[in-house]
Amino acid sequence: MPLSPALIAYRLFGNQVSYSGSASTDTDAGSLTRPPGQLVWLHAPQAVDRAVVLELLSLIADEQPDVWILLTTEGEVVGEMSDQVMFQTIRADRPSDAKNFHDRWRPDISIWLTDHLLPAFIHETADRKIPLILFDSGAAYQTTKSNWFLSGITRSTLRKFDAVLSGDEATSLALISAGALQSNVKTTGALELSVSTPPCNEAEWANLSEMLATRPVWLAATIRLSSLESILAAHIQATRRAHRLLLIVVPFDNSESEKFQEILTDKGFLFATRSLGEEPEVGIQVYLADTEEELGLWYRLAPVSFLSQSETEKSQEVPDPLEAAALGSVVLHGPEPCVHEISYQRLARAGASRVVTHMGELAHALEAVLAPDRAAVMAHAGWQITSSGAEAMDAARQIISRYLDTEPEVKE
Repeated sequence: MPLSPALIAYRLFGNQVSYSGSASTDTDAGSLTRPPGQLVWLHAPQAVDRAVVLELLSLIADEQPDVWILLTTEGEVVGEMSDQVMFQTIRADRPSDAKNFHDRWRPDISIWLTDHLLPAFIHETADRKIPLILFDSGAAYQTTKSNWFLSGITRSTLRKFDAVLSGDEATSLALISAGALQSNVKTTGALELSVSTPPCNEAEWANLSEMLATRPVWLAATIRLSSLESILAAHIQATRRAHRLLLIVVPFDNSESEKFQEILTDKGFLFATRSLGEEPEVGIQVYLADTEEELGLWYRLAPVSFLSQSETEKSQEVPDPLEAAALGSVVLHGPEPCVHEISYQRLARAGASRVVTHMGELAHALEAVLAPDRAAVMAHAGWQITSSGAEAMDAARQIISRYLDTEPEVKE
C-alpha cells in the first residue's frame, strides 16, 4: 500500500509526531543478551494488566518450557516470574530504536497487550517477517482512536497484525474499520483473569429471596450521603409504575448510617435497617443495608444496580462493575471516569449497562431496565463479558503455540 503523508512523517521523525498513548521511559537491560532458541516478545505497558500478564507469562512458560520470553513494559513488574522471562522497557517509538531493539533480540513472535500501538516498532517487526498478535485485555478498542492526521498510521499499523483476538463484537468492528484485516480478527472475549465476585451467605440469600418473592428490587451501591436524596427522588418516580418496588441502599461509609436514617425519616419513607436486625417486610420501601461484606448478597437479589462513580469516588474502594454483572445485575452508572473505567466501557459496548448523565435521568433509566425482558437481555450480555476470560486465555495459548510450532508465513 502507498504510504500516507502521516506515516512518511512518522518514519522520518519518529516520536516527534504525537501518537495516541505515551512512550515508556528507558531502563537499561544491562548485560542481558539474546539466549539461543525461540524468543517470545510480549509488550504489555499497562499497569492494570499486571495480573493478566503474569498469568500469560506462566502459561507460555508451562506450555513452552524451552522458549525464552522478553517482557517490555512501563515500570517494574511485581510478581513471581519464571526464569525464562527477561525484562526491558522501551525508550521511545523511533525507527532507530526499533531497529536496534530487533537487532539485539531477534524475537520469533511479537505479542501486544496494550491500549496504544507503537507504529515504528510494529512496522519494523512486520518488515522482518515476525508474526504479530494483538490480544485484547479490555482496552484494545482504544487503539482505534486517532485524529484524522494519524488515521493513516493507525490503519497501516493495524494491518500488520497477523492475528487479533478481540474482547467483544463492538471492538472487532472498530478494529476492522480502523484498518485491521477482517480475516485476522476473531472475537474471543477479553484476556483477563476470572472476575472475583463478593461472597454471599447462601442461607441469607434464600431467606430474603423467599421474603421478597416477586417484588421488583433495585440496588444503590456504595452511596455517598450527598447522593441519597436524588436516589430517593428517583425511587419515588419509579414506584409510580412499579408500585411494590424495593430500594436497597448500601452506604459508602457505614459509620454514616444514622445520618442515612435521619434523611429517610425526614422524607417519610418506610424503611428497615440491616444492622438493627430488621428485614424488608411487606410495606417497606427502602432497606438500608449498612453492614460489612454483604455486597455480593445484594447483587444477587437486585436485577439492577446503580453504582455512583462521582468525581470524588476514584479510589480502589469503589466496586468493580464487573462484579455486579457477574452476579446477574444490570449496571446503571454515572458519566464520570473512575478507576474501573475500562470495565464500564466493556459493559457499555456489550449493551450490559446504561449511563446516567445526571441524577434527574436516573428514574427514566431505572424504569427502562426494570422491564423483565430488557433486564434479562442486558444481564446475559454482562454475564458473557465476565465469563469469557478463560476462553480467551485458552485461545491465546493455542495461537501462541501455533505460531511457535510452525514457520511464519511470508507477508506481502
